[in-house]
Amino acid sequence: LSLTILDEFAENIKTLSPAERSVFVLYAQDHNAKEIAEILCLSINTIKTHTKRVYTKLNVTSREELLLYVNMLNEIGNKI
Repeated sequence: LSLTILDEFAENIKTLSPAERSVFVLYAQDHNAKEIAEILCLSINTIKTHTKRVYTKLNVTSREELLLYVNMLNEIGNKI
């Protein structure tokens, strides 16, 4: 049985490091990079680095795409 893109996305969330996961969760809560930097007390460059890694691991290319998958998971009751 092949995994759907959504199943793959959900599985890939498990591969995020704790720092990447923090950034991912804040994006999922609809924060932008600048807000995330302030919340986590990190530089915007550090957030950009984490964001690139999150996008790579989750196979997305934008915050919009990331939020699309997060919202789809929420709709089927699969909480992040």
